[in-house]
Amino acid sequence: MGTLMLLRHGETTFNAGQVFTGLLDAGLTPAGESQVAVAAGLITDEGLVPDVLWQSTMLRARRTTELLLGHLGLDGVPIKESWRLVERAYGCLTGVSKSDARRLHGEEAFFAWRRTMRGRPLHADPATVATWTDPGPVPERGPLDAGIGESLADVVARVEPVWHEQIRPAVQAAESTVFLVAHGNTLRALAAVMHHLPDRDVEHLNIPAGHPFVVSVTPEQVGEPRYLDPHTAHHAAAAVAAEGGT
Repeated sequence: MGTLMLLRHGETTFNAGQVFTGLLDAGLTPAGESQVAVAAGLITDEGLVPDVLWQSTMLRARRTTELLLGHLGLDGVPIKESWRLVERAYGCLTGVSKSDARRLHGEEAFFAWRRTMRGRPLHADPATVATWTDPGPVPERGPLDAGIGESLADVVARVEPVWHEQIRPAVQAAESTVFLVAHGNTLRALAAVMHHLPDRDVEHLNIPAGHPFVVSVTPEQVGEPRYLDPHTAHHAAAAVAAEGGT
């Protein structure tokens, strides 16, 4: 049996302002960096040491990885990354606060675009894209253009190959421990793939920043996810839901 530890990056400057980040890069806040330190303590208490770590190519995931391995005192852990793990492209919602998005597009569209599997935000127009400023270096995003809008089903489709072809085999290899650092929506998509979740379950799934959770993986099945600090994580997930979801 192998072990997979999943972690959504720590809080970013955009998260703190309740702004849709999508494919824009954003740095961690001091609170986000503290979340990573707490996560490292929980991981240490659990006795988890990674054989390999997978990450998104985005700055906030890379910084979370850097801090996490530093707190764990680990050097030389192989790090692999994939553009398939980057955050969902939010199209016209990118850089817009959640309150403004509700006001501009209405509650029905807000819910459909944010929470349902097939809801897809409108593409951002080129003039708007030209006004966006990335706070950090532009990451490798594969074929994803900054202004496109993705549904969660689109994210599932791009996450699925890296899970089946690379991450799951790595977890199953010689009962390995694999860490994965990514984003709220790519982790939701990965949960949908790993556990064959129905759409309604995915709609109500919220993954809070900085809270590690683990799953066991065998050739036959993927176990149920378990937060290392379930009480605090469930309260944090409820707070994410209250502001409109991951």
